[in-house]
Amino acid sequence: MNTREHLQNIVEYLPAQVRRSIGLLPEESRSRIQEIRLRAGKPVCLTSAGKPELLAPDGRTTRNPAAALIPSPEDIAHSFQAVMSYSVHSHQQDLAEGFVTIRGGCRVGLCGSAVRQGDAIQTVKSISALNFRIPGEFFGCAASVFRQTGQAGGLLIAGAPASGKTTFLRDLCRLLGDRFRTALVDERGEIAAVYRGIPQHDVGLMTDVLDGYPRAEGILTALRVMNPDHILCDELSRPEDVEAVRSALGCGVQISASVHAGSFTQLQSRRLLQPLLEAGAFRYCVMLTGVGQVQSVRKLS
Repeated sequence: MNTREHLQNIVEYLPAQVRRSIGLLPEESRSRIQEIRLRAGKPVCLTSAGKPELLAPDGRTTRNPAAALIPSPEDIAHSFQAVMSYSVHSHQQDLAEGFVTIRGGCRVGLCGSAVRQGDAIQTVKSISALNFRIPGEFFGCAASVFRQTGQAGGLLIAGAPASGKTTFLRDLCRLLGDRFRTALVDERGEIAAVYRGIPQHDVGLMTDVLDGYPRAEGILTALRVMNPDHILCDELSRPEDVEAVRSALGCGVQISASVHAGSFTQLQSRRLLQPLLEAGAFRYCVMLTGVGQVQSVRKLS
């Protein structure tokens, strides 16, 4: 699904005036939109090529707030209800997580007032802002690494924030899932973007998606019930994640995962990962510098 198709899915959730203004944008401008941000009482903001611009009522972009389109609190409320499929109660867990996945795989980030119970956020009320994010889906961005590493898994995908780790992992999942029994543990719903039980992104013909599972629990569940050859997950970050990966290795399953690290030196300094690196959990480390941009591929074991 390309940007134009994603945008067509998004606009039906937007306030009518915002929808009309986006429709008046030149086709080239629409094709570059990455985010649409609605904030109560503030100008509508479009992000294109990483740069924010304000949307004017006549379909122009501007840097002058006085000339920009400003949604009303009622506009925000109507858009929020549409995103919730007019059933806020059925999306309480999504509200607690701070985002909802809508048809087509686009994620809508939500800001408002947190309702807490102890240290945990139970839900969010008084929604004041929505961020519609158009996902990047770059078919083939992992293909050269996939061939270089022997058309198998066991890859640790490293990079700084916004370096394309999730996009790369999605494409790797597609390549593996077309050839092997593959389990994708998608804790934050960013990789497969499951909507009503159906992945909105192509993650492979033989890929089973464990959507919304906590990473460690999802890995162990996949081992118990899905008999995978490969397991993929995003952002190893907790001690229980490491223990679950070690359990998978003990079962002979290849693990591919991503991790925050701006360089190989930073990666080696991550104490959390030391047991996995020492155990040879990953065959290669793939260092990314941007979507589709591989800085290096280093053999680990």
